[in-house]
Amino acid sequence: MSLEEWKETVGNCATVSTIVQFLVGIQVCMGFYRNKTTGETSCMTFLVGVVMTFVWFNYGKLVDDSTLQTVNGTGLVLQTLYTFCFYNFTPLKIQTGKKIFLTLLIATLVQVYIHNEGDLETAQLRVGLLGASMSIAYCSAPLASIQHVFRTKSTESLPYYLILATVLVTGQWSMYGHIIHDSFVKIPNMIGFTAALFQLSLFYYFPSSSQYKATAII
Repeated sequence: MSLEEWKETVGNCATVSTIVQFLVGIQVCMGFYRNKTTGETSCMTFLVGVVMTFVWFNYGKLVDDSTLQTVNGTGLVLQTLYTFCFYNFTPLKIQTGKKIFLTLLIATLVQVYIHNEGDLETAQLRVGLLGASMSIAYCSAPLASIQHVFRTKSTESLPYYLILATVLVTGQWSMYGHIIHDSFVKIPNMIGFTAALFQLSLFYYFPSSSQYKATAII
């Protein structure tokens, strides 16, 4: 059986796994609700998630891939809801509001570009490159806490479940990208897989009794 015959199966598995990964954000938001504050948590993971899913949703439309459209359309809705939840509980509303405005501006500029770009292949190339960059940024977001991990010898600041989900999801999307011969899907997910695997290995070297906290710094 050729790899192409596995396209639908791998695509469906990757879609379900990615949506489940996006749902991990519910645990984080529940932590905000219980504590009535976002604490030291950064909003950047959610905001990068909004831009990333928006870009990939549009890339899916450009290349006519329903799998990319479905998973990223769902992710865009969820990441947007998480962002509003964060804003509701953060004590730094002015700073967060500015970041949200910048996120909306970026999304608007992307949409305007796609609408006005007359050459389909050029649009696919540029939007694909942007999507690949955003995917790497999203998967690597927890790396912002690495310095804190080495300083404290504790992985408490890392979101264990989110990182574990990232390992599984990026592995599946790497395979899907290989099957459909799309480097924009394959390469950034391979990089994300490597970055997430490194983060996951830190839980072995720096174990923490509270490593499964849902309110970890991300």
